[in-house]
Amino acid sequence: MPRIPSQVRRFIASVPVIVLLIALSPALAQQKPAPPSPNSQAQLEEHVKELERRLNDAEQKAASAAIEKDYITRVQKQYEAYYEKVLSTQTWTLAIFGLILTAVFGLAAKFSIDIFDSRTKSTLDAALAQVEKKLSDQNAAQLKTLEDAITKRITEQENDLKIRSDYQFQLALGLAAGADERHVDAQNNFRGALRIYKFGRGRQLIPKRSAGLTARNLFYTFERVDQANFKENARKELADEFYNDLEDELALAALRLGWLAPLLTERKAPAPAAAE
Repeated sequence: MPRIPSQVRRFIASVPVIVLLIALSPALAQQKPAPPSPNSQAQLEEHVKELERRLNDAEQKAASAAIEKDYITRVQKQYEAYYEKVLSTQTWTLAIFGLILTAVFGLAAKFSIDIFDSRTKSTLDAALAQVEKKLSDQNAAQLKTLEDAITKRITEQENDLKIRSDYQFQLALGLAAGADERHVDAQNNFRGALRIYKFGRGRQLIPKRSAGLTARNLFYTFERVDQANFKENARKELADEFYNDLEDELALAALRLGWLAPLLTERKAPAPAAAE
């Protein structure tokens, strides 16, 4: 606030006096002014000085108040600017720190997800590899088992076919030899056919009825070779261990050769005890 000059202050201080004088001027015009007493003049001057002193005090207090207000205002503005700056700085710091944390967490999450994906992929790859290997081993084992089974089956079928073929071949040769009156050769062929039949009997490759017919043809040749001694020769033939497991087939042969049945019965009878 600008300082008021002393002349102006004195003028202001004298204003009440002037006003008072103006108010009293009509009365004074009617009355003859009395000369002021020395005491009243001194009191008036003292009163004016007191007013000036009070005015000076008021001006000083006003100036001090204005200065203090201006100082407070400037300090307040400085603090406001400072706090605003600090708040702005803190806001930016928090924002930057938040972005940094977000980026860090994002990178950490991505890194964790990448690690998890990598480990998961590795685990899945390992599990798939194990499953594939296991399936491959199982398939290989199954294929080997199937291949062995098929090979065995084919081999068995080949053997079965060979047994049937060989049996039929020996039987055909025996029949052909008998038709040519080569009865000894026919006997050999019929024996060979029965021997082949015994190989495949466990698997029933050749019907038992066919084997009975072959045995009948075999013992019939004994009649054709030696009519006089054919029964004795047949008895000697039956004594061979070769016929021990052909009981059923010989029984079928005896149905067509009546003289063969007693020989079979005799063969089954126990041998007589030796004389002491």
